Amino acid sequence: MLIQATDGDSLQVSRFTNAFAFTQFFGIFIAPWNGLILDRHRRRTISSASFTATAGSQKLADMESAVLSLAITVTLGILFSIFATIPVLQVQYLTFVLQVTTRCFLFGGASSFITIAFPACYFGKILGLTFAISACFTLLQYPCLALIQGPLQNHPLYLKIGLIVLVTLTYAHPINVYLHCRREMGKRGVVIPSQAEVSDLE
Repeated sequence: MLIQATDGDSLQVSRFTNAFAFTQFFGIFIAPWNGLILDRHRRRTISSASFTATAGSQKLADMESAVLSLAITVTLGILFSIFATIPVLQVQYLTFVLQVTTRCFLFGGASSFITIAFPACYFGKILGLTFAISACFTLLQYPCLALIQGPLQNHPLYLKIGLIVLVTLTYAHPINVYLHCRREMGKRGVVIPSQAEVSDLE
């Protein structure tokens, strides 16, 4: 993509590649943010909901706290995909930052959600399966490249738009988790005040 955007200018490609490599270092500063969001939202969920402190209720509170993290991760993925589509070189610096941020949120959030949603004895198996599926999808970059160089004649816009649409569809996951938590809390008689009431309590 950089070669195409720079018209084959190797010096510019090298500069942008170095900038991309440099931004990867900042992942160590970004990685804790997802955990902080999860913990803060969990405390608010528990303090704003009236329920008996059972293991099942705690798990529901944990799952609901993960919804915000999941939604932010999807949003970051969409923004990354959109900015990567813009054929302006200077915009790619922001794309690099979004790539690092999305990656941190994606892998950290996946581990956290597996811990919350499944029994601990299955953590290794499910995380391993997650990485295996991720690796399989990564292999799709080769047919995508062949598609760009072949039928699309080095104009990947339509493919990029298709990928943005696919990433957008992953909003189904946080929405599904949110609806599941509300449904289960309703069955257990958990009272969850509105956002206005939560603000008044704070």
